[in-house]
Amino acid sequence: MATKRPASAHKNAVKQLLDADSLLELLETAKSCPRTPEGNLEFSAYQNKVFERIFPGFTYQFCATSQVSLSEKGEMLDLNTVSWNLPDECIQSYMVHGHLDELSPMVYANPGRALNYTYVCRHERVEEHPFFIEHCHKFGIHHAISVGFLHPGHESTFLSFDYLGDENNIDWVPFNHIKIELASFPFALAWLYRAGIFDESKLRKMFLLLQGLTESRLLNLRKYINASLQSFDQQANDLGIRASTLKEDLALIRNSTMYKLNLTVPENRNTPTRLLDQHFGFLLMLGDHTAPLIETLNKAAH
Repeated sequence: MATKRPASAHKNAVKQLLDADSLLELLETAKSCPRTPEGNLEFSAYQNKVFERIFPGFTYQFCATSQVSLSEKGEMLDLNTVSWNLPDECIQSYMVHGHLDELSPMVYANPGRALNYTYVCRHERVEEHPFFIEHCHKFGIHHAISVGFLHPGHESTFLSFDYLGDENNIDWVPFNHIKIELASFPFALAWLYRAGIFDESKLRKMFLLLQGLTESRLLNLRKYINASLQSFDQQANDLGIRASTLKEDLALIRNSTMYKLNLTVPENRNTPTRLLDQHFGFLLMLGDHTAPLIETLNKAAH
């Protein structure tokens, strides 16, 4: 059974994951696990191990890692899933009962956002939802947190993680979903590398850029990259910080980026943004965590 821990137990979880040694281990594991069904299960088990290490007291018993292609109307065209700790029958059942799944359309409409069924119905009604009754309970699934990331260069192809808990897992609703989003992101990059979307050089560069970022600075950078039409004042207001704090963080990240990439761009503390736009564009996969949630993919397109 998951044991409740204070929020402070997870305070440095994202920073721990973005440590140089941790990211190197992730990269080497992504490389060394065979790109086979067995290797994918091994890599998924490794992801679970890392989550348990950085989030004391929080775990999940099952995980479905999927690459999903949708039509313009949001209909599923293709689905390839790595089912960790789940039988093959689970995906077969999903193909029959997937039309009852009301959460996944919201996940695809809000890339980078970790959502659970409390966004669909009240907490006390989740277990009574038809999708849980007809599909999830057959496999011991009683809780789900899902997050999806849009494939780079695609409009309707996603990599998604469904973190699934059994009946004894009690910490899902109060857990900080933003931490799940940020912790899932390096793994999404690694899975996309394993799928051939990124080559090793690109993955190494992205991990190098993420290396050493604190949770707060990554969130500020995430907001900046995904809210290009907003002023610094507007972005800072959404983040609940001062504009000067946002600018200072971006300048520090810019300076660190110049050092990491051995760039000789003349330093100009008033204009740190262009360099960040150039090198951190991959954070568009994370989306704006301060934006209102969109109900369906069709509404997201408009």
